[in-house]
Amino acid sequence: MGPLSRYDFGLDTEAVMRSVVIFCLSILFSQLACAAAPQKSVDLTMSWRVSLDAKGAITSLEPADASNPGLYQRLGPEIRKWHFATGKVRGVPAPAETTLTVQITLQPVDGFYRVLLRSAGTGARYATVTTPKYPDGAMMSKRGGAVLLEVHYDAKGNVTEVSLLEGGLPKPGSDIERSAIAAVKHWTFTPESIAGHGIAGVVRVPVCFSARPGAENTCRWKVGGSDVPLDTKMPIAMNSVVHLETEIAGLSL
Repeated sequence: MGPLSRYDFGLDTEAVMRSVVIFCLSILFSQLACAAAPQKSVDLTMSWRVSLDAKGAITSLEPADASNPGLYQRLGPEIRKWHFATGKVRGVPAPAETTLTVQITLQPVDGFYRVLLRSAGTGARYATVTTPKYPDGAMMSKRGGAVLLEVHYDAKGNVTEVSLLEGGLPKPGSDIERSAIAAVKHWTFTPESIAGHGIAGVVRVPVCFSARPGAENTCRWKVGGSDVPLDTKMPIAMNSVVHLETEIAGLSL
């Protein structure tokens, strides 16, 4: 179990589809033809390291991971058109750095893939992580579960406070929760920065324990009257300094 394994495509079918997607993407922001017709939708989380000038225009855009390089390359030019609001220094907008996280769906339509943008947000990213220890009792009984933590970090990205949030599904048990908290206390983050100075912040960190390697990740989070999948690839920023100003609702890429 690794804290960043949510979108590593544990299912063989999705791994195959990812390879097909990388091979087939040839036309951006339209339907994408493939030699092998796609059969199911694939949800992806993609992240970029972003530098902005004081006006909120992107000056540097780099993928935050090495997965799906072809898709990163093709999405990059459109992402560069987006505009952001940066933080201020003594009331004046200043250059900033942040992490942009985008969730997309590759949707099969009549033998093509259509790329749909579901959400986009800014905030900190993981710098260093250590895998939580799987409690012996939970491992022996093959008991897993979802843990969601609220984490405060300082301007250097060091954790200063960790608290447990309720609502993880399946319910993990106190031993799993303690293990997650103990590990996350030693994690570090790359915070947003304004005019070269790191900014302290708060994120929610999802951790999914699964005793069945290769099985589909079923960890979920109770929100209101429904539950949603836990995406453990990136932390969930609660107080981002940089904000996306470009309207993305309903945009089909």
